[in-house]
Amino acid sequence: MKKIIITLVLAFALVNAFSQDKFTSAILKGIAMMDSAKNAASNLESANYFERIANAEPAQWLAQYYAGLTLIYVAYDESKDAETRDMIYDKAIAFADKADKLKPGNSDVYALKGYITFMKMAVAPQARAMSMIPVSNAQIEKAIALDPENPRALLMKGQNLFYTPEAFGGGKAKAAEVLKQAAIKFASQKTTGIEPSWGQRRCNSLLEQSK
Repeated sequence: MKKIIITLVLAFALVNAFSQDKFTSAILKGIAMMDSAKNAASNLESANYFERIANAEPAQWLAQYYAGLTLIYVAYDESKDAETRDMIYDKAIAFADKADKLKPGNSDVYALKGYITFMKMAVAPQARAMSMIPVSNAQIEKAIALDPENPRALLMKGQNLFYTPEAFGGGKAKAAEVLKQAAIKFASQKTTGIEPSWGQRRCNSLLEQSK
């Protein structure tokens, strides 16, 4: 009986390991698609790919995370009307919320939430800025508090400052101070397979525009 139990445990462990390897390979493929996307069509392809993984793996927080992240890039397409972009951001928020439930207290998840909130605000800034910018900033500050070494949390703070007028506490000069900190963190970050590591190119681009 003992041998049977040991055999069953080992078999179960092997099945789990195989499933995890398949999941890891699928996420790595999606990350490569996301990183190489250069237009609206390839952004949509990447988002659809991660959405399929998220639906197939509802207990995996990274699947939900990347589904939310790639939807932001889909909504970047300004040829889409405001209603469509709003719907895409709402969908991204839903995925981010799922990631938060699966991985509570995660810095990258809160940085993502802050990112989505700010971008949804930008669909109708005159109507939403006063209510949504503070929410986005609070989400990002929580991301920084959870992990001060997370470059994406600092990138999101710098990005918010970059697009917030000086009269409201933002501006390029303030953004540059934070983005420089983010750049240092990006330079020293250790990529760990499927864990979030994106953002360095965006950080460098905003720094260049802040000059």
